[in-house]
Amino acid sequence: MLGRYAWLARLADKVRAERAHTNGTYPGYCPLGVGFLQYAGITRDAFDALIEQGADDTQLVTYFDRHVSDAQREAANRFVLVECRLYLDQQDAEEGRIQTG
Repeated sequence: MLGRYAWLARLADKVRAERAHTNGTYPGYCPLGVGFLQYAGITRDAFDALIEQGADDTQLVTYFDRHVSDAQREAANRFVLVECRLYLDQQDAEEGRIQTG
């Protein structure tokens, strides 16, 4: 969670890593990240520009707070936390954050 946004920190980290060529097998924009931005009403081009300008986490939150309505934020968070929950659980297991079986 970054600010009031469920996927913003992860998306920013992945896109920054992709730009630095340190992302390994993680794409900067997976379907979850793309959906998060769509629900938030932020274009990929706008997000890319923020990252390329070197926006830190505080600046990202400020931008999102200015450009994302409460309804959009709630929809984006619901998409991540509810609609994509199984994907998140699978990812947590793959990355060793939860025990399975």
